[in-house]
Amino acid sequence: MKLTGPQKAAAMLAQMGMYEAAKVLKSMTENEVVDLMAEMAKLPPLSPETVKSVVREFVERATARAMVGQGGVDAARKLLVERLGPAKANEVLEQFAVADVARPLSFLQRLDPVQVASFLLDEHPQTIAVVLAHLPPEHTAQILKELGEELRVEVVRRIGMMNRVSPQVVENIAEVLSRKLSTLVRAGGVGFAVGGVPALVSIFNNIDRSSERQILSDLEERDPELADEVRSQLFVFDDVVKLDDRTLQRVLRNVVIKDLAVALKGVEPEVREKFMRNMSERAAADLAEEIELLGPTRISAVEAAQAGIGKLVREMEAAGEIVIARGEDELVV
Repeated sequence: MKLTGPQKAAAMLAQMGMYEAAKVLKSMTENEVVDLMAEMAKLPPLSPETVKSVVREFVERATARAMVGQGGVDAARKLLVERLGPAKANEVLEQFAVADVARPLSFLQRLDPVQVASFLLDEHPQTIAVVLAHLPPEHTAQILKELGEELRVEVVRRIGMMNRVSPQVVENIAEVLSRKLSTLVRAGGVGFAVGGVPALVSIFNNIDRSSERQILSDLEERDPELADEVRSQLFVFDDVVKLDDRTLQRVLRNVVIKDLAVALKGVEPEVREKFMRNMSERAAADLAEEIELLGPTRISAVEAAQAGIGKLVREMEAAGEIVIARGEDELVV
């Protein structure tokens, strides 16, 4: 698949960690950021080969510029060979490949956890355990949620019992899974998650609030629908429990008890306790009674109620009634 320059830039940014991507955005002009955000949101699923090609090109260009300014890749390679020798020069110019060898299973991080789970279902539990043990904890947790209960327990048990795993074993597993993935990609069954609104939201959650507001404002002028979609996902119900007690108390003053009861239906006990702890005794008792009276509730109704509370929080923040710290944002005391 042939990508344009802006698409390559968006794909490269998507390969970075959210913290690193946020730092990159801070070094760009507002117009450049808006253009790049729009490209990321429109990126189609990319094959492993396309992603590697983009990273390869980036590494070559960055190395060449760092070594010899405008001298180009050939000049950079020549200078590196003179200083480091052929082997080390190739190592530097092929950093993307070195990263893959160091973390042979890292390519799975670019896939949606649901896809990874379905991708691993046919594998032996021990293989799945090895794979998940070599992925970031947050990614492993999401994948485990998608496995069947019996398989999930067995995989967790094996992870807990696992000692050292030979690097060769990991590389062999990665090679087999990579071939299997390539077959699925060619068949159109899976694609790398390198862009889209979720990627934008993750980046926005790691930049300071003034930059976030300015970028969203500019994006709204360029693409109102995309800006609204990003804004709607910047703060969701799950984030409410992360609010400090004083802020949550302010939010609860504007929430109807019946709506809150629906939103808290089926949530974890500690989440419910977080809300009740920030209410008066009478209000907490009324909430508990409302939840009890609800009986079985449709998931769609619960999600709608939770979305409503998330929207309320965003509106209160926009009005300056509360402050939500994100990324490296700091509060002035």
